[in-house]
Amino acid sequence: MRRYLAPLILVLLSGCGINYVKQLSPGDTVGNDRAVIVYGVKVEGQWGYAKFSILLDEYDAQTGKITGNCLVHTKTQATVDSAARDVQYFAFEVPPGQYVYSPFNANLLAGGNVAFEAAAGKHVYVGEFVYEKNRAVTLRQNLAQAKAPIDRLFPGLKGNLSAADVRTVKSPNIFICTP
Repeated sequence: MRRYLAPLILVLLSGCGINYVKQLSPGDTVGNDRAVIVYGVKVEGQWGYAKFSILLDEYDAQTGKITGNCLVHTKTQATVDSAARDVQYFAFEVPPGQYVYSPFNANLLAGGNVAFEAAAGKHVYVGEFVYEKNRAVTLRQNLAQAKAPIDRLFPGLKGNLSAADVRTVKSPNIFICTP
């Protein structure tokens, strides 16, 4: 029993250990029972750290809350070098559902928070999250402009990408994991 106690404690204290999201590489294929979310990240302003990340959390529209807790937290995380000035695109295989701009992000989303629908078997483009010079994060959505770089980066998604259904939502609260 003692042999299992230490690993069990580590799992319980690690927090957010299970994530049902897989970041896609260019050659990956996706099952029809899953969805794909694609978005870009760009830093235009002076971010005081080496890396800048954007997270989207799985969202429950009925309760208006993210679905995460200290054991399971279904989220995407796209991280870029803050010195890079070009949009970098990321694709994630996710469980079907809704996803929201995470309350765990360092900055609020300008214009209010939004949720994105990711249906089973669909590949959806969310937009580009841009950290601007005024220190705000904005969402820019131009699928026509983004298609070519996304198609080059993720050829398996070519011709199957559509704009995500978007709706304004109240910003959900974070959860805190403490022993």
